[in-house]
Amino acid sequence: MQLRYLPLLLFILWLAGCRMGNPYDPVPKELALVLKVYEDVVRWSDLNKIYAFGRKDAGWEVPPGLDNVRVNGYETSDPAEIEPWRWGQTAVISYVLNDRQVVKQLVDQQIWVSEDEGDSWYRENVPPPF
Repeated sequence: MQLRYLPLLLFILWLAGCRMGNPYDPVPKELALVLKVYEDVVRWSDLNKIYAFGRKDAGWEVPPGLDNVRVNGYETSDPAEIEPWRWGQTAVISYVLNDRQVVKQLVDQQIWVSEDEGDSWYRENVPPPF
């Protein structure tokens, strides 16, 4: 099952190697900052906090068991504009289930939206289950 994502991961790494200059150059500055904070939260913080990146009225429920997950890899594609004030990014997240020491990987298709012309950004789609 893990080998299924290997071509996608290799493609993302290849694209990352081909970039020159600032990878967030065409990306709105505020969105680039939100994406960096989101990545830091996924990598180094309590995973429950990623649910705070959605709209306040989204009603997302934090699933149980996130305290059993330790992220050990987070690789992203370049963010791409889908339409004005709506951007997408793909992240490949590697993680370990602490109680079983099982290494897993998931692909997170993220949609980021701004309703105030780029001053603030929120995640439109719910984070994937770990």
